[in-house]
Amino acid sequence: MESQCILNTAPASPPASGLAVRVGAWREACAAWWLGIQARRACHRTASLLSDLDEHILRDIGAPAWALRESEALRQIEHNRRNQWLRT
Repeated sequence: MESQCILNTAPASPPASGLAVRVGAWREACAAWWLGIQARRACHRTASLLSDLDEHILRDIGAPAWALRESEALRQIEHNRRNQWLRT
């Protein structure tokens, strides 16, 4: 008696239904949305940490242009907040 060669012992998977495809697309969209949120948070965190540094120091360390703009914007917001407080 000869033994037969079995290529795969796992049962065959059923073909993907329309619902499974939609759920997979929804899951990928949610993952992309969450990664976008995390990227924006990381940029904001970096900008807030760099806002204490002077523009010349940022240029010396090779900070990207977006970091220079964001740190300047945060400094201006804080400056305006202090001026408003002094006027009242």
